[in-house]
Amino acid sequence: MALGEFFSFPRKLFSRILPQNQLPRGHNQITLTHPRTGVKTRLRVDWHYSVAYISAHQFARALGYHIYFNEQKSKMVLYLPGNKVLVTANNPFILIDNKTFQLPVPAIWKEQQIWVPLEPFLAVLNRNTNLNIAFDAGDQQVRIQEKHYNVTGIEISTRANGTVIRIRTSKKYRKEEMTASMRYGWLHVDLYGARADVALLKQTPVKGLVRQVKAFQFKDLLSIAFLLREEPLSRELYQDEFSGDIVVVLRTREEIPDPAEEPTTGTGNDAATDAVDPVDLEKEREKWLIDRVVIDPGHGGKDPGAIGVGNLKEKDVVLDIALRLGRLIEKKMPGVEVIYTRKDDRFVELKERTRIANRKKGKVFISIHANWSPNKRTSGFETYIVGPEKGERAAEVVLKENSVIEFEDNKEEYEGINFILAQMAQSAFMRHSEYLASLVQEEMEKRLRSLKMKSRGVKQGPFWVMVGATMPSILVETGFVSNPYEARLLRTKRHRQKIAEGIFAGLQRFKKDYESSI
Repeated sequence: MALGEFFSFPRKLFSRILPQNQLPRGHNQITLTHPRTGVKTRLRVDWHYSVAYISAHQFARALGYHIYFNEQKSKMVLYLPGNKVLVTANNPFILIDNKTFQLPVPAIWKEQQIWVPLEPFLAVLNRNTNLNIAFDAGDQQVRIQEKHYNVTGIEISTRANGTVIRIRTSKKYRKEEMTASMRYGWLHVDLYGARADVALLKQTPVKGLVRQVKAFQFKDLLSIAFLLREEPLSRELYQDEFSGDIVVVLRTREEIPDPAEEPTTGTGNDAATDAVDPVDLEKEREKWLIDRVVIDPGHGGKDPGAIGVGNLKEKDVVLDIALRLGRLIEKKMPGVEVIYTRKDDRFVELKERTRIANRKKGKVFISIHANWSPNKRTSGFETYIVGPEKGERAAEVVLKENSVIEFEDNKEEYEGINFILAQMAQSAFMRHSEYLASLVQEEMEKRLRSLKMKSRGVKQGPFWVMVGATMPSILVETGFVSNPYEARLLRTKRHRQKIAEGIFAGLQRFKKDYESSI
């Protein structure tokens, strides 16, 4: 038996998972029904190895599910409601919430997209995710419903001094709705108002202190029981404010070996990895890890940036937000170095900011700004990536942020072909920058929605502060200092902290998704 779940002869097995699913050879399309809107979308079917394939990109787009795509690695992360699916071109293995499943044929690379074998892919999703999938090959219809679980999986990892259990959930719990207690060698975690597929939770791979997992669904309560090898010295239970996971930390004196790293024989798992020294692979992977983040507070020194209501200066607002963001990274992202283009009220030329980022070998560049408009009613926050501006409003923002050039001596460096050449250097990171920008914008919206602040979305423009950075780069406009209401908010420490937390949460999600695909 190969790693995960092996489909040796799909037709026989699929008939038990998806009834009526033998698509006749030669059919070139299926119809997919959206689970919430009921909208039907026709997807093209291509045939390879006498197997029907669909584009994973088109599948996600038709259902409105978010994806993260690493074109260089030919990998895609597909975000289902409550589950994360990793697919790699020319590879028969897929990962669902870090559990490995093997398809009878590999995903393929075609037309700059990843294509997956239709029937095996739907079968695995139907069995191991929060989706109910009905495939009727007679009329080429795929109907999908969401199972409405708010607990979707468990991940167990080991540390030098203990074991960490992460319970993935979409529900926000009060302290009194989460309890953990030891009973006869079992750790019981009870979550009030939680619902889950208990059969799926029982399949959780065990590690460290955990020997076995059981789950029990009651009317108003989900109880998850973990059989432990020994009672921990201490335990901690909390909900991670950024990921939303319920986290259980079990501490011990001695280092606990990770069974996944112990040598095994005769498992049949060799097909899941290439014949490469794992030490070399890990060293190569480490080069791509996001271990240095460059934070760029806009303007500074003789350049005040935008000056708003009550003489509120952009340079002061964004420096405070930047320092708060840096502290969050240092506290909550161990091993990640924070690099600032400025940490005090000094002037730094635009080209020097990206030189600092490149010289320090930064992996992500975040430039923080505040907006201004002659119309005092204009409001909201937005995130930019490098590109040609689209629309009059974007052009105004670009003009404002690039106006710092007037404070510099060598203005000719920012003209004509130089901009085009510099922009080309950033284009290789466009897709990653766009994804990072979308996550930051989404996380800021979560935190600022209650304050009636408007999300102005992700946009693009030719910002000189980013065009020289050889890494994913974004520019965040945190609000309008010219708007009396937003200026009042931007003066407060509490609001600046909320903005920093929003940017951090987006960065944290980006780091996790990016690193899972390398």
